[in-house]
Amino acid sequence: MLPDLTKIRRHFREALWSIAAPLCLACGGGADDIIAPPLPTPDLSIEVRYLTSMTAPHEAVVAAAVERWTRALSKDFGEFRFDSPANECFAGQPPMDETHHNPLVFFSVGDIDGPGGVLAGTQICVISSRDTLPVLTHIRLDRLDMESLESRGILLSVITHELGHALGFIPRSYTSRQLAGGGTADPYFSGPTARAEFAKHGAWYTGVTVPLENRYGGGPNDPHWRFSVFGDEVMSSGIGVGYTSPLSVITLGLFQDLGYDVDLSAADPYEVTPPSVGGNRLLPEFIFANDLQAVTPPRVLTPLALR
Repeated sequence: MLPDLTKIRRHFREALWSIAAPLCLACGGGADDIIAPPLPTPDLSIEVRYLTSMTAPHEAVVAAAVERWTRALSKDFGEFRFDSPANECFAGQPPMDETHHNPLVFFSVGDIDGPGGVLAGTQICVISSRDTLPVLTHIRLDRLDMESLESRGILLSVITHELGHALGFIPRSYTSRQLAGGGTADPYFSGPTARAEFAKHGAWYTGVTVPLENRYGGGPNDPHWRFSVFGDEVMSSGIGVGYTSPLSVITLGLFQDLGYDVDLSAADPYEVTPPSVGGNRLLPEFIFANDLQAVTPPRVLTPLALR
């Protein structure tokens, strides 16, 4: 019986590729020549560390919030050397002496301002000099709001929202790229991808896009979508019972404008509904004003390979 030439060729190519792969990135030719596989898209890995004890169900909610972002975003941040004493960025921060790849987020539960005020606070500790994106962050959940958020079914939405800040929906990331404008009356995000997606899903809006929140006088420094336009959306400035906080293609567009590799198909279904329609205009019970808390200016670090 003659040998199976197809199998012989395949085994020969596999053996040859194991030798040639480190030496070349692509080898072209005919059907039986070696063809290097495409380089994989870098995954986004968010490491979570708990500074205070959390119940297993609460940790599961955090994991679900992380998964909502990582299914859509990819990026290779590089490696950073975190070398800092205890309490450098916030009270309770542990001393750090380690090299880390991709964003690190500390979570804690403690007192912020009592029930019904600031539901959670996000503190940006370290920003990448290359990407102007956060690489070390602390998210603190208000202990006196946890039970209320659970009973209302919005704890996942609140944590997902705060992670959005931890990944870069912050003024430092978009203003440094000249991606925002407008005064306090009509601030807006001007990234081209977010604008294009907003035009598809909110064509009724006649103002400058994409509108940032203007209720609190922060101008472009208010890192939330304008509630009067967006209503129920994960990075909008309000939330309450009945909200699902969809992760829209507009928000994912913002992250693409900030330099992430984005799978826009991972977005949740969402349309920017005119206020007169009322489809997503449930009045918010809580607002996210002041949830981005700058206790100390964030440090700026450069990835190790670029130093």
